[in-house]
Amino acid sequence: MVSVGVLVVGVTGLHFVNPGVKTNGKYYRETLLKEELLLDMCDIPEYFIFQHDYAPAHRAKETVDLSTETPAFILPTLWRLTVRI
Repeated sequence: MVSVGVLVVGVTGLHFVNPGVKTNGKYYRETLLKEELLLDMCDIPEYFIFQHDYAPAHRAKETVDLSTETPAFILPTLWRLTVRI
């Protein structure tokens, strides 16, 4: 699995999850977000609107709480409603 941010001005670095690692909420927050993706977002905050899909690791309360610290964030409940329309 790989995570990447897509922006109007390009893309962030690729962030890989090692084979066999379970991407639960804790791993997603502690490793992918805090150590990698959030650092990319803070470098160029004017180009980011952080959006998750409705995966359990993304919609966990702790993940949503952490994500609201980003420059702009679309709540998973709003994303889910948008997708259904």
